[in-house]
Amino acid sequence: MRMKRILLASSALAMLTGAQQAQAASDLYISVLGGANFEQDQSRVFSESSFSIDPDTGFVIGGVIGTRLTNWAKGLRVELEAAYRRNDMNGAWTTSTGDTGGYLDGNLSTFSIMANAWYDIDIGNKIVPYIGGGVGWARTHADVARVETFTFSDPTTVDFINSVDRQNSGFAWQLGLGFNYEVAPDVNVGLGYRYFVGPKFGDSSGGLVTFDSRSHVDNENHAVQVNLTVGIN
Repeated sequence: MRMKRILLASSALAMLTGAQQAQAASDLYISVLGGANFEQDQSRVFSESSFSIDPDTGFVIGGVIGTRLTNWAKGLRVELEAAYRRNDMNGAWTTSTGDTGGYLDGNLSTFSIMANAWYDIDIGNKIVPYIGGGVGWARTHADVARVETFTFSDPTTVDFINSVDRQNSGFAWQLGLGFNYEVAPDVNVGLGYRYFVGPKFGDSSGGLVTFDSRSHVDNENHAVQVNLTVGIN
């Protein structure tokens, strides 16, 4: 009988320990995200040239692994995010004299790895709003065809295509807000907004239009994204 009690007590203790471990593990989660990305329109005017860029609506996709820091601060969670965003674009450029110009056609893309911190706001509902942001590293890439149009005295018009490939990497940051909705235990779907700023396009060897580092393109993005989040038990 004594041995039976010891076995029962041991089993109960093991179950309690397992439950506590499972509860701790449930603070971990993974998430996949995707949505529409909007790169800001831009224009630059210099003494020798000018250009404007009008990106099309693009996309953002990514994945996240995170944890809720319930033992440290209620509502706080941190995560590691990897994301890729891309926008096709078109635009126009010209020299200051106006005798040379053309159009731009290509795409702008950014791959990023971010460390994020979000604060969940408990409103006593399955819908949980959140706000926060993150910092990290990103690599940007601009693959653009720069078409130069020349008009001769004939008058004959000739287009010369110059492929411009620019890459840059460095610091990135983002701010965001949104909400998650619990559709099942440890399963949430959400909708969010992100303002993301990555490294500029263009470097010391020249920008998109001229061999002038000032002709860079800022990398500012607005994204509306949905996510599916699942707890890791």
